[in-house]
This record gives sequence, C-alpha cells and structure tokens, in this order.
Amino acid sequence: MGIHLLLGNIYLKLCRKTSMIGKYHWLIFGLSLATFNLALSYYFRENIDHFNVPTLAEAQWFFIAKPAFNWGGFFVDGDSPTIHRLPTVLFLLWASIGLGKYLLAKRTALQSLSASMLLGGLGGLALDILSYGSVCDWLGFSFPSATFYSMLNISDLMILVSAPVVAIVCFQRLLFSIPAFIFAIAVIGANTYYHFNYLFFGTHP
Repeated sequence: MGIHLLLGNIYLKLCRKTSMIGKYHWLIFGLSLATFNLALSYYFRENIDHFNVPTLAEAQWFFIAKPAFNWGGFFVDGDSPTIHRLPTVLFLLWASIGLGKYLLAKRTALQSLSASMLLGGLGGLALDILSYGSVCDWLGFSFPSATFYSMLNISDLMILVSAPVVAIVCFQRLLFSIPAFIFAIAVIGANTYYHFNYLFFGTHP
C-alpha cells in the first residue's frame, strides 16, 4: 500500500511538471531562437578574422561573409552609434515582453509558432544590441545581375517571415490587426528598400 501511494505521488508530480513545461514550451522555443541568434553573433564577432569579404563573382544568392555591424534601427541605418537607435531598442524590449506574455496563454498552433518566431527575431536583435551595442549581420545575399550584395542575420529572416502572419492570426480585432499588419509591412518595406539600394547601387538609401 505504501509503495502504491509513493508511486502515485511521483506520478502526480511528473504530471504537474509536464503540464508546466507544456505551458511554457512555446515561450522557451522563442527565447531559444533569440539566444541562438546571440550565440551566432558571438561566434562571428569572435572569429571575424576568419571570414573574407567576397567578390561580386563569389557573392551569389546566400552565403556567409565577413560580418558587418549595424548601429541603426527601424527605418534608420548607421555604421556608428546613434541616439536614433533608442526608439528601436525600446520597441524591441516592449514587443518581446508582450510576445512572451502572449505565449503564456493557450493559443492555436499557428498563433504560437508565428509569435514564438517573432519573439526569436525581435528578442534576438534586442539581445545583440544590449550585449554589443550593434547588430551583427553575417549572412550575405545577392543575385547575378546585382551590382553589390547585402547583409542580414537569422533574426531578420524570422521577423520577415513571422511579422505579417502574427498581425493576421494573433489579433482578434481588426482595430488592432490592421495597424499591426501595416506596421509589419512598413518595417519589411523599409528593410527591403535598404537592401534594394545595396544590391543595385552599393550604397545606403
């Protein structure tokens, strides 16, 4: 009888822990993606001398190149520290905290996946900025007719993919969904314009 009671208590404790892990697993996934981006940033910063600046002939589609450091923010770019980054940092922190709270509630699989990916993207940029003061871009991309190549990182890709989806599926009211979608498209458009200028003119917009 005592053994059965002991085993029953162990089973109940395991069920509670499993339930707790289940509640937090999307949040943990999003934070893990953000941490992964920071780990990549650390790696490329520490090993910057091991990477070369590619020639235009080598810069085809996606490739790993010598890191570039971005000191700007949303709608503004820069190659040196600037106060214009402060609103971006505050937004990244606010949005990351909001996404973390959002992921604690029960959501659909699509809502949870897109929100955790966006948390990984925004949180990854926030961690990079708070740790080093700049964002480390190490993933280059170009195409055959381009006159130059542009740089980004894994957090940029996560934001690009997940932000419009989050705006559509994670807001119940159009009052919030429409402005969120417009903002997501504006951010993506601003970054696309920046990369477009680099690819075709080799200059900042």
